Amino acid sequence: MRETFEPAILERKAAAMRKSTGNSQLRARTYNKDRTPAQILAHATVRPLKMLLSPIILPLSLYCAFMFGLVYLLFTTFPAVFETTYHFATDISGLAYLGLGVGMIISIGLFAFLSDKLLKQPREGTLERPELRLILMIWSSPVVPVGFLWYGWSAEKVTHWIVPILGTMFIGLGALLILMPAQLYLVDAFGSEAAASALATNTVLRSLFGALLPLAGPPMYESPGLGWGNSLLAFIGLAFSPLPFLFYKYGETLRTRFPITL
Repeated sequence: MRETFEPAILERKAAAMRKSTGNSQLRARTYNKDRTPAQILAHATVRPLKMLLSPIILPLSLYCAFMFGLVYLLFTTFPAVFETTYHFATDISGLAYLGLGVGMIISIGLFAFLSDKLLKQPREGTLERPELRLILMIWSSPVVPVGFLWYGWSAEKVTHWIVPILGTMFIGLGALLILMPAQLYLVDAFGSEAAASALATNTVLRSLFGALLPLAGPPMYESPGLGWGNSLLAFIGLAFSPLPFLFYKYGETLRTRFPITL
């Protein structure tokens, strides 16, 4: 892929000109002679931590991290549900993941078709506001709680095996339509200078939740069972669901009022 980061492009051009002209004083306009490599490294390390305190990045990243963790937590329930309850043989129990996969494939298609179209929709005379990326999140936020309620109670009541698998399809559909628009919103909102740090903050939190939340699965489901255990997750997801709408409505104001000094 072609390089698109302006400082990197300018530095490469400056290096080529220094080599062709023999003039070692030629520098890119983005070059800062006062910063040592150690200072640059320290700045790049600290910047994501500073951005974590942003009133936009922290709540949105926590929401994404929770959704990411839920998907991995869901994986921990499949052996008990489909091998123990529905008596799937070990060699075919992996087919239970197809519902989740189909939902994710549908979400990728919807995202590819709608994301840029929604970005170009005018609102109050302003085109291509980063907050327009969040429209898909607004639509899909209730889908994940519905999927967990569907999956949990259908498995609890031991309905036909296809019913909980259909519930996981909605979980996969909603989860990706939350994660993908959120990442694009961070890229558009913070631009080329800070997008990588914003995404790094988001990724760190997602990874932590993806690693730790599944550990709560066995004890959480042991007492209340699959029905109420998944209902608890659905209610937490439902509590997060107004967040995309709030950022859609007030995100531009928050970005203006609380700028991040990098």
